[in-house]
Amino acid sequence: MSEPLIAESIAKWGHARCEVAVFGTGRPALIAAMIDEFCRQNLGSTSREALFYAASVGCVVGVGLADGSRVVIKAFQPRWAQPFLQSVRDAQAHLARTGFPCPRPLAGPASLGRGLALVESFLPDPGLVAIEPEMIGVSAAGLAEQVWRCEQLDLPGLRDHPMNAPSSSLYPEPHSPVFDFVATAAGAEWIDEFAVRAKRMREGDAGAVVVAHCDWSARNVRLSSDRVLAVYDWDSLALVTESAAVGQAAVTWRSTGEPGEEAPSVAEIVRFVRCYESARGRDFTRAEWTAIGGAAVWVLAYASRCEHAIDPGARLHRRARPRLRADGEALLSLADLTR
Repeated sequence: MSEPLIAESIAKWGHARCEVAVFGTGRPALIAAMIDEFCRQNLGSTSREALFYAASVGCVVGVGLADGSRVVIKAFQPRWAQPFLQSVRDAQAHLARTGFPCPRPLAGPASLGRGLALVESFLPDPGLVAIEPEMIGVSAAGLAEQVWRCEQLDLPGLRDHPMNAPSSSLYPEPHSPVFDFVATAAGAEWIDEFAVRAKRMREGDAGAVVVAHCDWSARNVRLSSDRVLAVYDWDSLALVTESAAVGQAAVTWRSTGEPGEEAPSVAEIVRFVRCYESARGRDFTRAEWTAIGGAAVWVLAYASRCEHAIDPGARLHRRARPRLRADGEALLSLADLTR
């Protein structure tokens, strides 16, 4: 039943690269059949209706089952390995059990297509709303709460996040096969220069790591004026320094992924970090502020490379590149600006 939605998504992108990476085929009928069989084998019910379908890092489909329940299945590229996904499931189960607003994991990791899939409860999307200034504190406090709730968990599988870059590499393999950094390197040299400096600063924080959602953006985090309503995309969990988690969240927290957005200003980034400090009850050290600035610039550089890969002329995708060009140097000096 998901075939029309799959076909619609492929037509929207103009290609089926993500589907081929995940399922080994770009044919909607075959993908729909795989999903149906997955439901029978792992959920004990056949699929009755498709609620939604989307493709980006992986492929995610909402399914109404014949038994009346509704679930969400997320299928991953092969490099999303079993130990990592099991740790994601364990962390998400803990968060849901303790009252954090996220879906409950139900099944998996289990084989689907060329890789593995997780199944979670269907948590209705409250929808995107206009981002208001006071939401910056709500978002920062939500991330601080998520980190705090996970601080006692032992999840070594999160160390091997598929988006970790090898020590010898400036960037990881891009999250989607849509982006080819090697073939589009020309013209991106200025971006890479920022990334080199930022990576060194981000990695200068030798503090303890935390379990943090590393795509803390409005695309995944639904907000109201006074609370976090729902958080999705839990395969974005990773073991990282707190400074890295906060630095990148400060840059992405209000991003929806829609064209025409602008990345936050330096003042807004500082405000997010200050709100996080207030929520956690402790100020960051100068060394941590240095790493926060590095993390912010590195994320801008990675996003800029993604933009450059699909839109080198910046006709449509220009959220990160203008901010990196205008404020990259200031963010690399964040520790000085905040003292």
